[in-house]
Amino acid sequence: MVTPPSFRECGRLGVPIMTPRIPLARIPERLALYDEGLAEGGHDAATRARLRGQAAIWRHVYVGESQAEAEDMLGAAVLHTRQHMIHARTAHNPSDFQVDPAFLNPFTDPSVSDAEGVRWSLETGALCGTAKRVAEGVQALRDAGVQHLLCQLSFGYLPHDKIVRSMRRFAEDVMPYFWERR
Repeated sequence: MVTPPSFRECGRLGVPIMTPRIPLARIPERLALYDEGLAEGGHDAATRARLRGQAAIWRHVYVGESQAEAEDMLGAAVLHTRQHMIHARTAHNPSDFQVDPAFLNPFTDPSVSDAEGVRWSLETGALCGTAKRVAEGVQALRDAGVQHLLCQLSFGYLPHDKIVRSMRRFAEDVMPYFWERR
């Protein structure tokens, strides 16, 4: 779910939400639309609180040895994924099929350069860098109203050993920062 009307409608219907790739600055407004939809749907206070508390944001997460290493590793994986996705759409969608422009973004739009698509994806859909930088990103999401973060630490085109090291860094160097702030 990414479009503003979908947040309000999901709230109105009383369904849980999880959303990818929304810029940090937009998260509070989208969660507010969900809250408005929950109220419009006539859901009782307990249901509204439960659903709002379950609202999740999804991010790629890569904790590297350095900022540059993290950006290089995740950037290469995101690029490979983007190229595969665009190729698959071109090769397998019917020739008359058009993606609704409301669902396109710089990552999914084939008219946007790979460099711009990857940059946008890393900025809006990833927590990437040193443990300190990733922890700051998680805190910024919390400050924006996010209570549940789905961290995708394993990503198709990352080498297994890099995934394991990133997971270890996340567990050892990022998570403890938040245990102290519960």
